[in-house]
Amino acid sequence: MELRHLQAFVVVAEELNFRRAAVRLQMTQPPLSQQIKRLEREVGVDLLHRTTRHVRLTGAGAAFLTEARRALQAAQAAPEAARQAAAGQTGVVRLGFSGPTSHEVLVLMTRKFREHRPHVRLEVLGPVFGGEMVGRLGRDEVDAGLIRLPVAGSGLQIRELTRHRITVALPTEHPLATRPEVGVLDLRDEPVVSHPTNRGAGIVSLIHKAFLKHGTSPNIVQEAPDTHTILSLVGAGVGIGFAPASAAHLKVPGVVLLPVSDIPPLPLALAWRKNDPNPALHALIDLLDEISAECRRKPDEAG
Repeated sequence: MELRHLQAFVVVAEELNFRRAAVRLQMTQPPLSQQIKRLEREVGVDLLHRTTRHVRLTGAGAAFLTEARRALQAAQAAPEAARQAAAGQTGVVRLGFSGPTSHEVLVLMTRKFREHRPHVRLEVLGPVFGGEMVGRLGRDEVDAGLIRLPVAGSGLQIRELTRHRITVALPTEHPLATRPEVGVLDLRDEPVVSHPTNRGAGIVSLIHKAFLKHGTSPNIVQEAPDTHTILSLVGAGVGIGFAPASAAHLKVPGVVLLPVSDIPPLPLALAWRKNDPNPALHALIDLLDEISAECRRKPDEAG
């Protein structure tokens, strides 16, 4: 079914006169009449009732007119929709995040992106540990992911956005809880509640390296699935825990966060597949300088 036939029918239906319709379409009446007949044969029913003096729509023609107008409108809108998608003005970005300690950056990124690309659908997926995020990126289950460094994986582009100091979570009654900061050696004999050691959480390798540098290892007594659960178990007296300073917003009762002076900050980055053709994703990537600058202006919650 050709669009020019639909257009011809709509004009005839509006004019209810073949002569006037032909003038509007800048053609002669015989070819116009042939187009309408060809369209009726294709549809299989009469769309117009014709006499020598009058033209009117049949019931089928009135129903067809509604859908024909919609089809013409869609055809007119299609090129602009394609241009908008190619420019990253529309589309979908599936954004994974690493957990509650990345919420502040996630909120900032979401707000900035919606300001610049209000018609792109941003699907937020998570929380996802670092190793799992790499796998999801590789399987094309997410387009980009907020992830703690370092990560193991090939075929990815990585852009660091900010860094968070590492803190230790202590029960408020702990002897060290009133100090302004502590060091690894102050914590070497403490029972530790840890993130899972087999799911690629960046903070796990960072803590182990820091303890190993002092000739010891963390005394892990329990693993927990996320930072909020770790803090809750610390508050219950199970042990101490480690978290980025950005966990301060969780505010678990009975728990304090102190900076650990000799553990380096933990980077937070955005990762995406190299050569990903998604224009909407590239629109997000174009905002990373602005997002990173704003992240770094914010004071670290743990001082």
